[in-house]
Amino acid sequence: MKNFTRLLVFSLIISTFNLSGQNIVFSGNDLPATYFGHEVTFNQTLHVCGRGYKRLILSYKRQVLPYETAAANTQAYTDAENAFANAFITAYCPNISVDTIRLGATITNAVATITDERNISISGNIKFGNNTRPTSRPAVGNARLIVCAANVENYFPEWEGTNGATSNEEYQRQHTKMIKAFRNIDADIYCLAEIQDGTIALQAITHALNSQTAPNRYAYVDDGDYTTDTYSKVGYIYRTDKVTPVLALGHPYNSSSVYYKREYVQAFDELSTNERFVISMNHFKAKTGTDDNTNDIRMANVSKLIDFLTIKLNSNYYQDKDFLILGDMNCGTMEEPITFLTSMGFENQTARFAPNEYSYSFNNGVEYLDHAFATPTMSKQITGVAPYHINADESDAFYFLYGTDQSMYKYSDHDPIIVGLALSSDVAVGDMPAKADAEIYAYAGSIFIENSNNSVLTVYDMLGRTIYNNPHADNVVINVRPGIYIVRVGNTVKKIAVSE
Repeated sequence: MKNFTRLLVFSLIISTFNLSGQNIVFSGNDLPATYFGHEVTFNQTLHVCGRGYKRLILSYKRQVLPYETAAANTQAYTDAENAFANAFITAYCPNISVDTIRLGATITNAVATITDERNISISGNIKFGNNTRPTSRPAVGNARLIVCAANVENYFPEWEGTNGATSNEEYQRQHTKMIKAFRNIDADIYCLAEIQDGTIALQAITHALNSQTAPNRYAYVDDGDYTTDTYSKVGYIYRTDKVTPVLALGHPYNSSSVYYKREYVQAFDELSTNERFVISMNHFKAKTGTDDNTNDIRMANVSKLIDFLTIKLNSNYYQDKDFLILGDMNCGTMEEPITFLTSMGFENQTARFAPNEYSYSFNNGVEYLDHAFATPTMSKQITGVAPYHINADESDAFYFLYGTDQSMYKYSDHDPIIVGLALSSDVAVGDMPAKADAEIYAYAGSIFIENSNNSVLTVYDMLGRTIYNNPHADNVVINVRPGIYIVRVGNTVKKIAVSE
């Protein structure tokens, strides 16, 4: 009897420490030390958010970068940042080729061995869900015209000394992939960012599309830029049987600025209806890394654009108020340049039609870097807007700089934004979004204020002290120390950060 009792106690001790086969759930907290070294089943669906050599970065949901959901310097942003930092575990997967797995793929009821607080090992084969590549552009309603806004990531036919291809073989692979994607998208207007200066990039793309469809079906908007160099710009290619460009190509910046060729505005007439609309294609200043302080430059980009559009509208230059703003704006949905557009009365079409989507993947999270905005009259003629997920989710093994793949996938790091239009004269005209009393931005230790209405101007520090006051200021540059300031110009109030 004593031996039986000892055996029973020993069995109970062994079973207490044999935790293999248990069901657990990861929700952002560290994996329990109790399970280290044991094989468990994750009783949930895990989402692939990143990849590395034989490793997948997994989370309990597809993670969105914090500035997609909250404005900087708010408690909501801090909460989102903390949640994001704790949202991932790393899975060592020796038996799969992680390059074949798209970001956003899922694993349900994964069986894995826990190695520490944030690492697991999956030794068997894995059945993935949501790992099928799209083969046709997303539906955008009953559209008569399709517009595609695409960052083509340094498409430089003359590639030597540029940030693009490093050999002719790489360039040809990039060209092949991109043209396959454009043929698949079958747009009536392609609005392109990061194409090479001069005409060589526009000519190469137009020629390829015409050679694969019909002679002279496509043409490009001539921007008068005929000197090829190592820099990039934006541009337009259009179907000659669907639309025609009208009036002069617009430039929000003067020719002394690097952004002169990165913000172009062009009006088009639809041939079948004679309806007119105006497209602004943009490529705002890129971020520089974790210590980024370039927001003020993007604010200057968007302010110059709004100034230009307002002047053109007030002069009735386009004889139309249907404005569509597109492009790679290099900032998320809740960052200041994007919320500024909303505050000026432009309607966010990606948020309207595809609020839970994205166009870019970075640091295991997703975001919209590429946006679509419209005036209220234009908004009523938009049938749908959606990103086409053929780039952001794909491995660099598909990319022209690294792999040998020649499919349309991963021709760029950005997903193109597809816009459907059904133009109509029945839309009430309405007014252009009201212009603010002033344009306010900071750069290199100074606050710049364009006070076109000569409104009362006051600047405060964060302690409420007045550091500048002028009841009839025009254009003002105020040199200040780095910090946060409140600027009031008439009815406009803005908090602005000034760096060194």
